[in-house]
Amino acid sequence: MDHYHTLREYCKAINIKLPQWEEFDARRFKDNMKTVHPKMPPFKHEFYAIALKLEGSGYTTTGNYSTENLKATIFFNSPYQIIRWDIAPDWEGYYIIFSEDFYQREDTKRKISTDFPFLLVDNTVPLTLSSEEAKGFIHTFEEILGEHKKNDPTSKTICYFNTQVLLQKVARLFKERVPSKQQSFTQRDNDLDLVSRFKTLVETCFYPDQDFENGEPHKVQYYAKQLHLHPNHLNAVAKRIASQSASEIIYKHMLALAKSKLRNTNKSIKEIAFELYYNYPNHFANFFKKQMGVTPNQYRKS
Repeated sequence: MDHYHTLREYCKAINIKLPQWEEFDARRFKDNMKTVHPKMPPFKHEFYAIALKLEGSGYTTTGNYSTENLKATIFFNSPYQIIRWDIAPDWEGYYIIFSEDFYQREDTKRKISTDFPFLLVDNTVPLTLSSEEAKGFIHTFEEILGEHKKNDPTSKTICYFNTQVLLQKVARLFKERVPSKQQSFTQRDNDLDLVSRFKTLVETCFYPDQDFENGEPHKVQYYAKQLHLHPNHLNAVAKRIASQSASEIIYKHMLALAKSKLRNTNKSIKEIAFELYYNYPNHFANFFKKQMGVTPNQYRKS
């Protein structure tokens, strides 16, 4: 599977004009339609993206979610998420794509996945919009595009703050649309912040090329140590705030990654097991069957 480390690599791979900035890009879909590859096999990149689809045939799939049969929709990409698409050259809408470094330009201690948990891989649910909601998002995207095109000494700063506006508007929409169990991580008391940091740590631990031994990212004890907590305390907070044990949160994320890899790639079960930091493929197969009731191969065939 192709993996694009820079925006230039990504733009070149999908056959659109190269970006003018290294850490941020803004586009109208229609400006890409003449050259973009209408069909992209599964790939990954290392950026966050927020897109507004207004019209268009075909679909794009990000992780476990698809835009198929959706019109006015906000949808998302996160770093290392598996993405693919099969579209007609008729898409209308906008998108921005940016790095964590761009998000941290005003504060290097900030984490986008902590501030906006809807951008975590297993939370990136597409949201359909009313016509009035779509108009509000169009206005924000047009503001960003105008500054991006102007490209004067203040343009990056203005694009940064307009991106913050866009993120806040999406967060508000999530709070209204997504059940409170999923969106409660946006609150700011200590326990909620702890669960958010725990979920972020779970996600980043499954990024490629991490150095683990003995299946550590599968264990609650590993995360508790990183967060300077006793495992029982982490488990109790997770149950109280997320209505799930710490293990269930870990397994849910692992399962989302496994299902996405089985659906969207041709990688062998052995390769997928190693990517999820299992030393033995049969341990991964046993985990998957226990969670899903079918083997990885049966799931893939279905």
